[in-house]
Amino acid sequence: MDEQTALVLALQLVALFSIAGALLLYLLCKIRVGNGPEASGSTPGGGKAVLVTSADNSVGLQIAVHLANRGFRVFAGLKDGASSGSPDDSVPSRVIRAWQKHRESLTGQCQGALVALPLDVTREDLLHEAVDIIRAHLPAGEDGMWAVINTSGLSYRGRLDQQDIAHWDAILKTNVVGVLRTARTFQGLLRNTSGRLINFGVPESAEAGLVAYTASRYAVEGASNALRQELAPTGIKVVTLRLSGVSPELLHAPPKLDTLVYDASTNTIEQRNVYRKEERSDISVDISGCIEYQPLVLTECALRVLDVAITAGAPCNVYSLAPKGHWANPVSFFKSLIV
Repeated sequence: MDEQTALVLALQLVALFSIAGALLLYLLCKIRVGNGPEASGSTPGGGKAVLVTSADNSVGLQIAVHLANRGFRVFAGLKDGASSGSPDDSVPSRVIRAWQKHRESLTGQCQGALVALPLDVTREDLLHEAVDIIRAHLPAGEDGMWAVINTSGLSYRGRLDQQDIAHWDAILKTNVVGVLRTARTFQGLLRNTSGRLINFGVPESAEAGLVAYTASRYAVEGASNALRQELAPTGIKVVTLRLSGVSPELLHAPPKLDTLVYDASTNTIEQRNVYRKEERSDISVDISGCIEYQPLVLTECALRVLDVAITAGAPCNVYSLAPKGHWANPVSFFKSLIV
C-alpha cells in the first residue's frame, strides 16, 4: 500500500469514527432527555414551579413567557415594582397581565401560570419575601420548586480606563453577589424537590469594552462549579447556560412594546419597534395571546436547549445556547448539549 492510499484510508477512518461518535452523543442526549418529564408524554411543565429572578430584561421576560406556555407555574421577578410592593405599569407587567388574561379564556387548556412578584436580587428582604409569596401560591401540600433561573444582570460597555468604578460595583453586586444571595435564599425550596439552580455563565468569546461584565460571568461560572459540588449531597443540581451570539446590552435590555405606525405615503399601517435594527429572521416565539414586544433574544434552537436543561432528569452541567447557525453542523449541535 503506497503512502497516498494509506493517507486516504486514514482520512476515511477518521470520518467514520466521527460519525459514529456523533451518533453515540445523540443517543446519550436522548437518554438524558428521556429521563425528564417529557418522557411520559404529559405536558412538559406539568405545573412545576419555576422562579425567573428578573423579567425586567428581555431574556428574563422571554424565558418566563416561554416556560409558562410550556406548562410551568412561573414566578417572574419584577424589580420595577419592588419598591412599592404593588403591580406597576412597566412593559413586563403589561405583558404578564395580557398572558394571564389570555390564559383565563383557555378554560383549562393551559396548565401553565405566570405570577409576577416584587424581587430584587440585591435586597435580602425582598428575596425572603419572595419565598413567602411563592409558598402562598403553591398548591396545597407542596413546598418546593423545580428550578430557579438567575436572569438578573447588568452590563456597561466602555474602556476600562474610562469607566466609572461605580459601574463595576453595580455589575458585581447584581451579577455575582445576587446569584449567591439567590442560591442561599432558595436552597430550602429547591432541596425539597431535588430541584435545579440555573445560572448564565461565560460568553463564547470575550469582547473589548466588556471587561467588568466578562469578569462577572467568569465569577458566576466558577461559583456554579463550586456550588454544584457543595449542593450535590442535597440533590440540588446546578446548571450553567452559556450564551453566544447575543450582546449583553440586548440580553439585559428592557423590553419595549411594538407600536403601530401610519405611513401616509403608502396609506398603510406598519408595526414597528425600537429594536427593529436588532431583529433577526431566525427569531420566532409564540407568546400565545400576549401583546407583542421586543427584543426576543433567544432563538427557537436556544429555547429547545433551555427546555432540555429544565426538563432533563439528569441535566448536563453546562449547556450552550448557541445561535441557529451552530446547529447546521451536527457535531456542534451535540457539543452544545453535552459539554
